[in-house]
Amino acid sequence: MKIRGESVIEMLSIDLSSKVALITGASRGIGRGIARIYAQCGAKVAVNFVRSKKDAWEIVEEIKKTGGDAFAVQGNVSNPREAQEICEQVVNELGKIDILVNNAGITSRMNIEDLSFEEIERTFKVNILGSFYCVKGVLPYMLSSQGGVIINIASTGAYTGGGGGPHYAASKAAMIGFTRNLARYLGPKGIRTNVIAPTLIETDFLKDLYPGKEDQEKLIMQVPLRRLGKPEDVGHLAAFLASDLGGFINGQIIVMDGGRTFN
Repeated sequence: MKIRGESVIEMLSIDLSSKVALITGASRGIGRGIARIYAQCGAKVAVNFVRSKKDAWEIVEEIKKTGGDAFAVQGNVSNPREAQEICEQVVNELGKIDILVNNAGITSRMNIEDLSFEEIERTFKVNILGSFYCVKGVLPYMLSSQGGVIINIASTGAYTGGGGGPHYAASKAAMIGFTRNLARYLGPKGIRTNVIAPTLIETDFLKDLYPGKEDQEKLIMQVPLRRLGKPEDVGHLAAFLASDLGGFINGQIIVMDGGRTFN
């Protein structure tokens, strides 16, 4: 089947070849999976990391070996000065920022009575304040180009209260309100903002929360698809949302959980 000389398959391919993407917390886990998929779709990728320098350089080298373009940028997004410097480094290295993926996140399995004020503050600084700081950092560049995409990685814990503790669930719920405000305000300026809310993705993050094999098998049985998600599963959705194919999607929270939250 041809439409105006192009096949349907060609028309529906995800092309990010003219885009520059900054992905926070991208040396491992979900962020690493998104970086890999973005590079496969042609984007130039900035891999942000804090301490995992070796892991960051591994994914950068992997992308370069397959013909992609990537570089690693160190910085703690929970520090407003460092978040700003991260964005400046990306623009200096790659010329612009078209896509921001706020993926950096932390948690700990603790109940409210065991939580210290320091742990609550630490979690909110990374999970939500870091996203604020990075949006503030990229916004001048996106506004100057009259376009951009912001993707915030939340969690089904924002709905269910799960994911490690009340501090984590609350920080991810805040991400939803933040996103919807940005979608309303920035949409008219050509900038789309959406949330991906995954659960049970096969990462070190999950293994730290559920280290036992028996625990992981129980988790799999909670998912109607009978498997854990993979970082690349999130990457595929993030690539779609960042592309022109997702051009009319704004202010949405897309749950990615294999059907777990309605089971």
